[in-house]
Amino acid sequence: MDDLHPDKDVQLENEESLDPKDWEAMRVLGHRMIDDMMTYLESIRERPVWQPIPGGVKQSLCMALPLDPQKPEDIYQEFLDYILPHPMGNIHPRFWGWVIGTGTALGMLAELLAAGMNPNLGGADHVANYVEAQVLKWCKEMLGYPIEASGLLVSGGSMANLVGLTVARNTMSGFDIRREGFQATQKPMTLYGSVETHSSNQKAVELLG
Repeated sequence: MDDLHPDKDVQLENEESLDPKDWEAMRVLGHRMIDDMMTYLESIRERPVWQPIPGGVKQSLCMALPLDPQKPEDIYQEFLDYILPHPMGNIHPRFWGWVIGTGTALGMLAELLAAGMNPNLGGADHVANYVEAQVLKWCKEMLGYPIEASGLLVSGGSMANLVGLTVARNTMSGFDIRREGFQATQKPMTLYGSVETHSSNQKAVELLG
């Protein structure tokens, strides 16, 4: 046994763990959550698109920092009572406020799988890297992009705008901006956009200098 490869049978004193104290109880709670959310999505058309949040609900979300642990079941019940009944509305088929996806039941389950594996695509040789590469390859095929084109998956449209404008800035700068920095530019750069341009582009420009 050494520091890098400890004996798996050795138990440290006062060892802390984020594992559930009762795996079976957590399993039961997890199944309950899935059943509840499946029912919620299946019956979405039976509820209003949006409804005002009562003052009591808002007040319940202004509590002082809790200093004692709470049971997962109790926290989930608070979710059912105060949070689930008051969504933004974008998962409803009659939500026409913005172009925001409704999501899908399968997408919800996929989020569970992704959160369970909790991958980090910053490096190392693990399968999530290959999943991303596969999805990007499919996107290039659908869009008719050359196979040597590159890309990455991001969290949403705002981050996509930031990445896209970063690529545009670096390409149009005329020098190696990653090596020399933006202070090496000989003239200011300008972004053209209509009044309908999403505000995330303005924020991206501010971040990019």
